[in-house]
Amino acid sequence: MVQEKTPEISAILPVYNGEDHLEECITSVLNQTFKNFEFIIVDDASTDSTPQILKDFANSDDRVKVITHKNNQKQTVAANTAINNAKGKYLARMDADDVALPNRFEKQYSYLEDNLECGMVGSWTDTINEDGNIVGQWRTATSDGTLKWNLLFGTSFAHSSVMMRTHVVRDVGLYQSPEAEDYDLWSRISRVSEVANIPEILQQKRVWSGQLALKVPQETRDCVIEIMQKNIKHRLADDHLTLDFIRNIRAVSDKNPILENSKSISQVWDILLKLYKNLRSNVEFTNVEIKLVSKDLYRKLKTLSDWQSSANLLRGLYQKLYLFLRFPKNFIYTFLKK
Repeated sequence: MVQEKTPEISAILPVYNGEDHLEECITSVLNQTFKNFEFIIVDDASTDSTPQILKDFANSDDRVKVITHKNNQKQTVAANTAINNAKGKYLARMDADDVALPNRFEKQYSYLEDNLECGMVGSWTDTINEDGNIVGQWRTATSDGTLKWNLLFGTSFAHSSVMMRTHVVRDVGLYQSPEAEDYDLWSRISRVSEVANIPEILQQKRVWSGQLALKVPQETRDCVIEIMQKNIKHRLADDHLTLDFIRNIRAVSDKNPILENSKSISQVWDILLKLYKNLRSNVEFTNVEIKLVSKDLYRKLKTLSDWQSSANLLRGLYQKLYLFLRFPKNFIYTFLKK
């Protein structure tokens, strides 16, 4: 009797009514240069031609394993169904609209094998339209220190680009949040391991009019604020940060809405400095990471100082003096750009 080889990677794909680009997505996975994987696809009670498409692929390639939900249970539950049935050492996330470039699994597998302290690795991505034409690129931060800083304020990974250690995902409790579930999971993984993005385009992320992800409901926006609150509370061990205050912090990244209350501006200023100090004390930064994170901190503080100058001129001048003394090169560069 021939013993079945245990897959090194479990590619996971939750799908609901994904007929438009599903065949292209599945084909891109099956054409990977790395061959030792299983492809677990959870059909979350689709009502279009998705079930037939999945049946055809499962009949032609035994790496494809289809699990069908009788009732629609949404993406978080569907993804967890795939994870709970995964046999691989690593989990490679896919979304039904997206395309994995042929060497993605090979590159990410090698990275995780060589970097045992890393629990999750993503990549840069192309942005493609409905017809598969490249319309942009997304190049996010790549190293652990910078990503840990970025995750305090929002996600810094393309969801369908990540490969994760299966045991780490299970240890932190799988997907949990009903909305922004990727940001929530990345945040929890980053607390127990290093994270990274490979600075190469290994995935194509599709943006098109029929995409569910484009229809961002208020519930998702609220979940992002709640996840930010957990991240910042965890970093500072401070249980007194309200959701309204976290929204003020988010406003600095979005530069909208403009904060007009001088006291609120000063409070956000103080928290950002505390976060930076805490991260520098607890995470081993490279010189490049120090430069990148300091630059982002400067941008955020500069936004606050501009708002403060309108709310309270004296405080605004004090904050600008601080920026000049603390970040002289950034300050002078910004001044000369005007």
